[in-house]
Amino acid sequence: MGKVKFSMQNQKMGAIPSVSLPAKKTCRACACWEKCYAAKLERLRPSVRNAYQNNLDVYREERDGYWREVEGQIMLSRFFRFHVSGDIPDAYYFTRMLDVAARNPHCQILCFTKQYDIVNSVLYKQSPDGMAHLPANLHLIFSAWPGLQMDNPHHFPEAHVLFKDGTTTASPDAKPCGGNCSECAVTDSGCWTLKEGEQIVFKEH
Repeated sequence: MGKVKFSMQNQKMGAIPSVSLPAKKTCRACACWEKCYAAKLERLRPSVRNAYQNNLDVYREERDGYWREVEGQIMLSRFFRFHVSGDIPDAYYFTRMLDVAARNPHCQILCFTKQYDIVNSVLYKQSPDGMAHLPANLHLIFSAWPGLQMDNPHHFPEAHVLFKDGTTTASPDAKPCGGNCSECAVTDSGCWTLKEGEQIVFKEH
């Protein structure tokens, strides 16, 4: 029996499997912590908190084992999401994400991240010409937050928040989130099809 805990579905993701890590512990410092939905869920549901912490422990203690299990789930999936909670913890992790995506082109993989520096550093080392070479099935989206400086030289798609007071950092032509990842996936729309320079906007939870 595997050690990594996967979520096989939830209300927002539908039937798309995902792997998550603890909120804040794997995230860069950001004012978004004050409104973090994932951190709130971890406080309210100890079983969720324990599952996310378990995944981080497995990654830290048995890196190869962690990635064998993650890739095994991806091999069996048409769609997969990294980090409903948490973020890319280090450069090695992102490098393995790239490797796994490249070996499994049948699976569309989605990841939102505020770890801009990690992503940019790894891609620069792999391609000093400055051109980002992501596997076509890896949909990497930079998440924005007011006051957080985003370094996005590759013009990755961006996710922004529409706050309850009506303010947003999104551009006027940003696409609104449809609210259900699995519906967008099967209809070939939403985050899964964002192109270079495009934005999507989510309503504040």
